[in-house]
Amino acid sequence: VLGLTFTRKAAGQLARRVRSRLALLADAAMLPGPDPVGSPTVATYHAFAGQLQRDHGLLLGIEPHTRLLSETERWQLAHDVVTGYPGALPTRRTPQRVTDLVLRLADQLAEHLVDTAELRDTHRELEQLILTLPPGPRQRAAPNQQLLALLAAQTERSDLVELIDALHRRMRADNAMDFGAQMGAAARLATRFPQIGEELRRTYRVVLLDEYQDTSHAQRIALSALFGGGVDGALALTAVGDPIQSIYGWRGASATNLPRFTTDFPLPDGSPAPTLELRTSWRNPPTTLAVANAVAAEARRRAVEVHQLRPAPNAQIGRA
Repeated sequence: VLGLTFTRKAAGQLARRVRSRLALLADAAMLPGPDPVGSPTVATYHAFAGQLQRDHGLLLGIEPHTRLLSETERWQLAHDVVTGYPGALPTRRTPQRVTDLVLRLADQLAEHLVDTAELRDTHRELEQLILTLPPGPRQRAAPNQQLLALLAAQTERSDLVELIDALHRRMRADNAMDFGAQMGAAARLATRFPQIGEELRRTYRVVLLDEYQDTSHAQRIALSALFGGGVDGALALTAVGDPIQSIYGWRGASATNLPRFTTDFPLPDGSPAPTLELRTSWRNPPTTLAVANAVAAEARRRAVEVHQLRPAPNAQIGRA
């Protein structure tokens, strides 16, 4: 059994639940023993990516002893790169602010598996469109301030590419990487080397993916390459998530990963995976749910369709 979730606390809770269910099955003589094939593996998504990188990173030229930087170490390293950069930086921002921008952009590139080369000249096409297209009806000859601000933001991102590349070179020289690079490496390993997925599917026959609405693009690509595609009809894989509880959008998470799950992990015949809605609330009275459904109405209308929660059949009215 492989279980993946986001925090160490949640991983500990999931591990206890999996072990207790396996023990119940063993007691009911549905398993040959309480631990017939070894202990279940339950970890965070990032820890799982780290294990992939340690086991198979040499396929990408990543040394097994590459260390994971803490947030503080990473910021200090990036700040050192920014302050020691020999080239010209066309900005009036402080080194601290530039460091924050470099790290934020590097995170977004890593989470979306985008190389810096793809960002380097993206502002040029936008610049050509804004500065050379004829003005529309009732438009001034010069571009408006909103378009110019958009171009300035995109140009600034392109200016940061050299700093991001310098940061990556520094990390490689120090045999270090950050969380984003680790997850990106896991996705590249999973997609480029199918033998890794074959090995994992031989090891794990039950896969549980928790809080799937908070997975990022890189995590989705890695997991679907390892366990999806309908290549193993006997593999039991389940994902649980709530699209209106997605809290990691700032780091690349997307609640639309939930509906994509059905096609990322199809049945062997290619048909979409089945889905079930857990709509019954077993702990709230009807009046509380009515208020909750009203408050959450806007969130339910955003990207993924979610129905209202309903009370349990024997739910009590409740007390104030």
